[in-house]
Amino acid sequence: MTLSPRLDVNSGPPIRCLIVQLARLGDTLQSLMALRAAKQLYPHLEIHFLCRDRFSCAAKRIPWIHSVITFPTAELLGPIIHGEKNKTQTLGDLARWIAPLVKDPWDMVINWTFSESSSYLTALVPARVKLGYTRRRDSTFAGADGWSHFIQAIVQNKIYQNIHLTDILTTQFLTALQIHKGDPIGDGNSTVTSKGFFSLQLTEDEVRSSNTDSSSRKWISIQLCAVKNLSIWSVKSWVQLIQFILQRHPDHGIYLLGTEAELPSSQLILEEMKNHPAITHLVNLVGKTSFDLWASTISRSQWLIAGDSAAIHLASVLGVRVLNIAIGSIRYFETGPYGNGHYVVTSARNCEGCLVETSDPHVQHTCSSDIPAEAIYATWAYANNEWAHRRQISIETHFSRLGWSHSLSAIRAYRTRIRNPSDGGGVLYEPILKRPLRIEEWTGMVMGHLARGWYCGWLPPVGQELTRESMSPSLIQKLREMSDSTQVLSKICLQASQTADSLRQKSLALKSDKIMGVRDREEIQELGKSLLDLETLLERITKTHPALMGFSQMSKVLMHHLQGAHLSDLGKETAECYRQINEGVLIFRQWIFATLALIKPMAVKAATVTALELLPPTPEQDLPS
Repeated sequence: MTLSPRLDVNSGPPIRCLIVQLARLGDTLQSLMALRAAKQLYPHLEIHFLCRDRFSCAAKRIPWIHSVITFPTAELLGPIIHGEKNKTQTLGDLARWIAPLVKDPWDMVINWTFSESSSYLTALVPARVKLGYTRRRDSTFAGADGWSHFIQAIVQNKIYQNIHLTDILTTQFLTALQIHKGDPIGDGNSTVTSKGFFSLQLTEDEVRSSNTDSSSRKWISIQLCAVKNLSIWSVKSWVQLIQFILQRHPDHGIYLLGTEAELPSSQLILEEMKNHPAITHLVNLVGKTSFDLWASTISRSQWLIAGDSAAIHLASVLGVRVLNIAIGSIRYFETGPYGNGHYVVTSARNCEGCLVETSDPHVQHTCSSDIPAEAIYATWAYANNEWAHRRQISIETHFSRLGWSHSLSAIRAYRTRIRNPSDGGGVLYEPILKRPLRIEEWTGMVMGHLARGWYCGWLPPVGQELTRESMSPSLIQKLREMSDSTQVLSKICLQASQTADSLRQKSLALKSDKIMGVRDREEIQELGKSLLDLETLLERITKTHPALMGFSQMSKVLMHHLQGAHLSDLGKETAECYRQINEGVLIFRQWIFATLALIKPMAVKAATVTALELLPPTPEQDLPS
């Protein structure tokens, strides 16, 4: 990969970028965090933000965004999604709406919506560089870059990986800028601050509605959420938490936040709290907040306590600490609070609703009642007093002092930390309770490690975040079972890349791809059949272990994105795809060996993993039939 020469990004024409973000407000806020990092390193970026009108409020309050373009999603994309119009009719409507956007050339168009419907829009806007989902000239779907392939294959297929979406977007954008526009002026390690992120505009009524003795009181914002009614915390639990805080911390106050959908819950909370002596320290703003008042209220708070909602991303942007109650099939490691010092509490028990990841009302989310209010309060109190105990006492000791040790068994708790760039960078969710490592968490570590190797071009140390104490018999058993399967996978990938190379060499020797002798055609057909058989075998092996499914999904996505007008081109790209997958399989094996080495007696631990064990299998080994 050759980088462009270093440029002075403060001189010359601006770098015109169109960002397409047609998802919800939480996705918009995460996109804005990524854009702020890029703007800090490339000040000459001219950012235009295309979003749905309903979720444009945040972008419109960003002073460094050049323009905000609101997209009529329902009118334009709705008909094709619901089958009311065919693709040709809808593309015509899109082309007419998009005409003003194509008058001036774009340097970059980045589609962060990651939906197939949005790819039609990206395809219609000409640009020198495109990232995200788009369409080819024949209207077939395409991911324009490696990170888009990763999101399509891994993230959207619910395969565990531990890179936060904000980190994916930031890395994707900065890598493209460095390749096409040169190195940034800074070193890339400067902190993205929250100061002045939004230019808020409060009305007089909004100022009056939130006017409190905030100067003499420490405030906590609580965001109610009724959107996912199968996986929300109960009103009873919220009341208990509020009572714990107000009774034990008389210098604190609580803002109650939410949309009109949460009005019934807020009324129930107020009814339960009406006779409480500290009721005056509970300010109800549910259903009353514009974006500006919402952001202003959270920014004045020391903490936000919330479930899965856009509020945790808003607090992250504003530099407010978050305690995220992660209930339901929420992947906090991908979309949780971002930054240092946030906390996430989730259920320690298996939940049927979370395991199947469905919104079916007949599937119950038992995790919504698994997390007691005592556990949330105790975690918050521990986090709130970090300045005093400096984490020199364990959270287990803290729970014990409160007399609530019995609540610990119900939860898992994590604290966020931004890694050093030399260790992989990005946000890390560190467990603060001693719990055995689950195969899903282990897989997330490995797949995040692979992504850095594939798309960042370097790797942090293998197994750097593993500890001997987190090992469990069930995890070790699963890894031992996968050891042989990964060896077979590597063999499949090697053979497939060799077969694809043979196909390329054979096609290069032909005078024409269309006119060939019978023998040449049969040989090419046989090579093609071998590749299909190997692909089927790869999928069969990965189905035996869910942790390996990422490799078959990546294979499907990479094969879909093959390009070339000749067999030789397709053969070359196919070989490269299988070599990439094999690189991942070999790193996966290194993680298995590094993990198994942790349980070895200390006297022999250092000699566990040898260079020979990390080599790919020899060609003489037979594949299973």
